[in-house]
Amino acid sequence: MQRPNLIGRAVRRYIPVLLFLLTANTSAAVTSDTKRPMDKLSWLLGSWTFEDAQVIGTYWERGSRNCKLVLDAQYIRCESRGISNKGHERSYHFILGYNAMDKRYEMLGLTSSYPRQNLYIIQPSDDGHTLELTNHFWTDKGIVESNRATITYNGVDQYIWHIRNGELDSQTGRKAVGFIDTVTRVKN
Repeated sequence: MQRPNLIGRAVRRYIPVLLFLLTANTSAAVTSDTKRPMDKLSWLLGSWTFEDAQVIGTYWERGSRNCKLVLDAQYIRCESRGISNKGHERSYHFILGYNAMDKRYEMLGLTSSYPRQNLYIIQPSDDGHTLELTNHFWTDKGIVESNRATITYNGVDQYIWHIRNGELDSQTGRKAVGFIDTVTRVKN
C-alpha cells in the first residue's frame, strides 16, 4: 500500500516541474518559429515596377515584378515581365531561400531569354537591406562565377540593384557596374 502513495506523492511533487519545463520549451519553440529566415528578406514581398538600364550603352528594359512567399513560406518567388527599348519581351523568375545546411541565402534565377540557370549566393547585411550577390552559371565545365551585384533597399519603397559585370576597375579591384536596376514598389 505504501508504493502507490509514494508514486502519488512523486507525481504531485514533480508535475509542476514537468509542466513548467513543457511550457518553457513550447514558448521557446513558438518564439524561434516566429523569426523565420525569410523574414529578413520580407521587404521584397509585393508588387514592383523596374527599369534595368545599361550604364554604358543605350539598352534598357522596363517591366513589373511580383514577389510572394511560396512553399510554406520557405521561399520567396519573384516573377518579372519586361520589354526592352528594342521591343523584346522576356519573363524571368527568382526563387530566394535559406539553405540551412550551408547556412546561407541563395537565389535561383530562371529567364526566358537565356538558357543557363543562375545560382546566386546572397550575403545580407544585419538588417537585410543590403544584399551582396555572387552569380554563378551551371555550365558544361561545372559551376562558374559570372558576376557580382549589390542590392540596396531604402527601407520604404525602392531598391537599387547594381550589377557588376564589366571590366575590373583598377582602383577598386572590383568589376565595374554594367547595369543598374531601379525597382519601385507599386502603391495600392
